[in-house]
Amino acid sequence: MLEWLDRDREQAGKKYQKIHTRLIGIFSNHGCADPEKLADETIDRVMAKIDWLLENYEGEPTRYFCGIARNILKEDLKRRNIHEPLTEHQQVECVDDQAKYDCLDKCMAELPVHSQSVILAYYEEQGLAKIRRRKKLAEDIGITVTALRLRVFQMRLQLSQCLEHCLKLAS
Repeated sequence: MLEWLDRDREQAGKKYQKIHTRLIGIFSNHGCADPEKLADETIDRVMAKIDWLLENYEGEPTRYFCGIARNILKEDLKRRNIHEPLTEHQQVECVDDQAKYDCLDKCMAELPVHSQSVILAYYEEQGLAKIRRRKKLAEDIGITVTALRLRVFQMRLQLSQCLEHCLKLAS
């Protein structure tokens, strides 16, 4: 799997840690009882498909992990619903959240692939690492950090408009 994340073993290890941390954050933000376990389960499922991924998957591996995590999150929500029924308000909230995620996926898919990877990378880190990451991202693209901020602002504006439209259609 490390080879799939990056040819450089050290960089692959860093990406793995970043993905694992991000997965834990996703599950924590959704109130999962054991986010670490669900993050490990996500990685296990990706590992089970690594041969196929090495041959066929093109794109940022983080996106694939997040897709698998979304499925595991749905399964976890179903398990929780069986053991503790949601109130009517919570049910509406879950449906709304799922609609938001579905619309976000749809709207992200409408962005060019390069824009998708830029916006995902832009929001990837926290603290000082975020500042360094954005500086490196701007350098890689060949623009200033200010120009990167403007591009991301335009992408967010496009995503926001798309989300608003999609959510109106969903309701």
